[in-house]
Amino acid sequence: MVGVVFSAGLLAPLLFLGAARKGIVPRTVPAGYAVVIYPIALGRQWLPDPGDWISWTLAAAVLTAAVHAVLLDTGRPPGG
Repeated sequence: MVGVVFSAGLLAPLLFLGAARKGIVPRTVPAGYAVVIYPIALGRQWLPDPGDWISWTLAAAVLTAAVHAVLLDTGRPPGG
């Protein structure tokens, strides 16, 4: 289950890009998440011994993106 959550988290910048194209969020939001999430995810595989900090940092970034998406969703009327 953790793998599914993190895989979905890696899609966060792409999903926010779609929201930016619709004008829901500024274009800097998907760029910001991409700058944070992708290097951390790649560093986790490329660094010889990344330690626990990189997993916690990636988890924090993915959870921040998820909370941001939920907060955006609560401000919209149903079906619109």
